[in-house]
Amino acid sequence: MKYVIPFDFSDVSKNALNQTLKIASHETGEIHLIHFIDDSLKARNKEMELDRFIAELKTTIKIISHVVEGNVFDDLGKLADVLEADFILMGTHGVNRMQKIFGSNSIKIIKHAAIPVIVIQEERAIEHIKKIIMPISIEKKSMQVLRSAVKISKIYDAEIHLVGRLHTDSFLKHKENANVILANQFLVDSDIKHTFKIVDVDKSAFLEYVINYAHEQRSDLIAAAYYSDSLMPMFDKFVQNLIVNEHQIPVMSINAQSLSKIDSTLSFMTV
Repeated sequence: MKYVIPFDFSDVSKNALNQTLKIASHETGEIHLIHFIDDSLKARNKEMELDRFIAELKTTIKIISHVVEGNVFDDLGKLADVLEADFILMGTHGVNRMQKIFGSNSIKIIKHAAIPVIVIQEERAIEHIKKIIMPISIEKKSMQVLRSAVKISKIYDAEIHLVGRLHTDSFLKHKENANVILANQFLVDSDIKHTFKIVDVDKSAFLEYVINYAHEQRSDLIAAAYYSDSLMPMFDKFVQNLIVNEHQIPVMSINAQSLSKIDSTLSFMTV
């Protein structure tokens, strides 16, 4: 698999690289470090600095450096697409350091990417991924991240827990049941260990429930689709607040709109 990391030599980005090295060591991984500059005259010096940094890592994993003139928020997703990458990994500061600003920055990258973005808080270490928690809603778009969760699961033989809200309204209940049936079939066909948990909590309390459940289960990753055109839970603030969760559980998200240009019953399998 190919992993792309926005890299600015900060401790946050170095930690993201260290965690990606661990993930890539479990399969044939290739890492692309992307350093953005605002002036082409700086390119040569930054190329040399980045190459020296990579040489000092002394890893057998293939790491390729890129120094690009542009903007990380607008251009990272485009470059990942050109490189045919599988995942973007990036670091972020924790809940005590301007969480709203950095959460928003992560969302900006997710918005402009067509592949999953894994966000890791600066002091978090990924030793393994054995359990993935995935919140779902009545909307098909909430299932878009499932395919990516399965990719991670196959690398680590991880178990996936899907968590949804209990609906008493028959129409809403039918929509959620349809998602559960489709997701279950996809997971069975993919030979992934999984479980479903439908909980009776108010919509306003669902975010807190997911975070607490992920912590109680000692999960290693939360996977949630991002979309902003909905009144349901998976909107801007939901994913942003997941990213800065107090337990520092890494979060994987993907822009559901980028995968939904062609509508499909099996929307989470759309490419």
